Order: sequence, then structure tokens, then C-alpha cells
Amino acid sequence: MKKRLVPLVLALLLSACVSSTPYGDCVGAFDQAEMKPDLKYKVSTRNVVMAVVFSEMIVPPIIVILNETHCPVGKK
Repeated sequence: MKKRLVPLVLALLLSACVSSTPYGDCVGAFDQAEMKPDLKYKVSTRNVVMAVVFSEMIVPPIIVILNETHCPVGKK
């Protein structure tokens, strides 16, 4: 039982979506107007990987791409 539980928990942790960072909330691919001008943004690799992994399902990738693509990584 333990041998099956550990890989499952690791897979869930790795596929978890990032919705905010210490600098603020992530914004979607088409929400460029919501980006704050004093922060640097970067495409969240974890969120993109999650969208690809769950690409067989329709709703999760759409939500990730529309809501949480660009995350702030620091001040300009």
C-alpha cells in the first residue's frame, strides 16, 4: 500500500497548479492588461506541463491557459 501511495502523492504534487507567487497572482495568456507594470512575468512551466498532461480532458487545460499562464517572478 505504501509503495503505491508515495508515487501517487509525488505525481499530484508535481502536477499541482501554481496560482500565485510571493509577488502576486498569476494571470492568463490573454490577460495582458492585468499585468502590473512594475513586475517581471514569466510563463509558468509547471502550469504548461499540467495543461499538457491533462490535455485529454478539456476543462483543466482551458482553465490553466486562461487563468494561470504568466506568473510574476520579481520586480523590474
